[in-house]
Amino acid sequence: MTIAIHLAGAFSLLTATDTQETYSSGEKVDSGKIISAGRGNPIGSISIAGAGDSEYIEALSQELSKTFQAFRGSFEELEAKVRETAKGFYSEHVLPFVGKFDDDNVPDYSLLIAASHEGKDVLWNVERTMLTDAALYDCIGSGKPAADSLLNRLYPIYPTLDSLAVLAAYVIYRVKSTVDGCGLKTEIRFIQRDKFAIGLVPPATIDRWETQFKKYDRLEREILYHAMNFIERPPAPPPAIQKTMPNYNHEQTFRAQMRPMQEIVKEIEAMRAEFANLTIAPPV
Repeated sequence: MTIAIHLAGAFSLLTATDTQETYSSGEKVDSGKIISAGRGNPIGSISIAGAGDSEYIEALSQELSKTFQAFRGSFEELEAKVRETAKGFYSEHVLPFVGKFDDDNVPDYSLLIAASHEGKDVLWNVERTMLTDAALYDCIGSGKPAADSLLNRLYPIYPTLDSLAVLAAYVIYRVKSTVDGCGLKTEIRFIQRDKFAIGLVPPATIDRWETQFKKYDRLEREILYHAMNFIERPPAPPPAIQKTMPNYNHEQTFRAQMRPMQEIVKEIEAMRAEFANLTIAPPV
């Protein structure tokens, strides 16, 4: 079980995953799920994340990473080489099991590949022997339906490296809180056009973002109540009825279900300031 997403924009490619890996014994361990590599000649970089059987993901990811680092050729030749490598791996290591075992016992995996080569960026999805292109974003793993729904609604019209990193962290945060098998920490790496270094969003930054996401969860409910003109609390009883109720305090009896809009705006401004102080340093 996992969630892995890729985002493209602002001449950057981001890869984000949860870090929970669950063994058959039920034990949960914190494990990185992204393999990255860069090369200086020609300048390029690659990040790979997978969902499914971890041994097969690691083996194919390592093979693709080594292939990329040694590759010298055009962008079109690179795509053909990646497709050939993915197809060959499946044919050699998985296809022999197909038809001989129940589907549940046949190795299963999918990969997301972000690559920059010859000044071009691409997101690829590997599913069995198929290699397909993704446009602005893609998701794999058990959290894919939830992540797709969020990205369809929230992908920005004018993306920046910072906004995409925050969005990636937010999507993983939401999936971890709603999908069984996705959890623990969040890892985010990014590559940029014509650079071979791999960027890493510091775990401490992601932790601080998630603190703000928890605040937003409460704000989202209150904003909806205001926008939809929900009542703050039930109407107070008529004065004649209140006289028969000693020490009755309506506001204490019925707590307001949302704060005044001015307080909400003030908290949003504080959150904006916090995010402004948590910008991402691009790789060299």
